[in-house]
Amino acid sequence: MATSSSASKAGKTAAVKRQAATRAAPAKRPAAKRPAAKRRAVRAPSLGHAGDAIKHGVADTLKQVRSIEGEIAQLARRTVSEALSAAGSAARELAAVVRDVLAGAVQAAETAGSELTVSIKGAARGTIAGVHDARGNVSRAASEIVKASIKQGNRVGAEIGAVVRSALEGIAEGMAEAGESASAIVKTSARDALATARDISSLAAQAVQQVVRGMAEGIDEVVKSHRAAKAPAARRAPARKTASVRHAT
Repeated sequence: MATSSSASKAGKTAAVKRQAATRAAPAKRPAAKRPAAKRRAVRAPSLGHAGDAIKHGVADTLKQVRSIEGEIAQLARRTVSEALSAAGSAARELAAVVRDVLAGAVQAAETAGSELTVSIKGAARGTIAGVHDARGNVSRAASEIVKASIKQGNRVGAEIGAVVRSALEGIAEGMAEAGESASAIVKTSARDALATARDISSLAAQAVQQVVRGMAEGIDEVVKSHRAAKAPAARRAPARKTASVRHAT
């Protein structure tokens, strides 16, 4: 009995000591989190007189290129719409008109010594919009655009990858102007472009394949940027006043 009582007392004494030690020990504070390092914004380099002159000169040139492309697109749209309205929008007539327009655009760039890709992109953009205006088959027109662009580009010795990129971007922008979805038609056109390039050479097919792979990811951005570029111009355009017609009594 004495042994058990002494053991009990020793156990109680140890428990009391542990409680006292726990009370005396300061509570551990959670480790303070370090603030996340802020990424420094990359500043554009300060330009001197020569750099500033180049900046403004190149910007003006790019605006002029965009304006020329827009004029080509408007001409192609009007021409295609009128041609299809007169000849009909059957598959044979549509294909002939599209091939004729692209051939004319390439020959114009060749004669004037201007950038071929600008001419192709503007013609492709306007052709899609013109076919839409004439209620033609837009998907068939897009297919004919890439085929004609590749054949005409190969005829003049142009870089096929750049030609295909310009044609697909023009198709996407034309679809945006027509208010239709671009993704499905551009993907179909890309397959037609690859098949046409294979008939030319393996190098042409590789170049087109690289372009198609990149365009599949960036086509939505092309459409968004085109719509964003047209939005300010639409806001600046003055509203047309409708003239009131008086009927004679």
